[in-house]
Amino acid sequence: MSHTKCMQFISWDISIVAALGLLLAYSLLIRKHKALATLLSVYVAYLLAATWGPSLTGYFTGDRVLFKSVWIQANATPFIVQSILLIALMFFISTFVKLGGKRSRYSIVEVTLYAISTMALLVMFMLSFMTPELRDQAIHGSKILPYIYQWREWILGLPVLFIVFFGIYTNED
Repeated sequence: MSHTKCMQFISWDISIVAALGLLLAYSLLIRKHKALATLLSVYVAYLLAATWGPSLTGYFTGDRVLFKSVWIQANATPFIVQSILLIALMFFISTFVKLGGKRSRYSIVEVTLYAISTMALLVMFMLSFMTPELRDQAIHGSKILPYIYQWREWILGLPVLFIVFFGIYTNED
């Protein structure tokens, strides 16, 4: 394995596993009731990032001017702008979403499935922002990304099924 390919593997796979670990710790130890809010916020954040991202990219490449005199020359790619927007919106939305209900605690299985689903969705949406060439390069340099890309239809729909399943079959306190 070449040094470059090894670094790509480390970059993507280690980042995904580390982020999943942090998300699981956050969901399980600190705020169990936020696991579902975080999952739902990823869907909403994707819709907003996909809609606003291309317009915002123009401001970060110097192609668009704000207030007729302000521009940012950051040479940011659409992928970077949309990915940062996705993550920022996800954090912002999940912070302020309050989900009502009588249950204040979710089962460990439920929280774990929500956290894994959240991470898989986040990575899948980031892959969708990439150009085909960049996506192929990332997929070839990772052990995890090929599975996420191959199963993207399931990753998109399965969290909704989890929400419905746990909503129907979990006893409320």
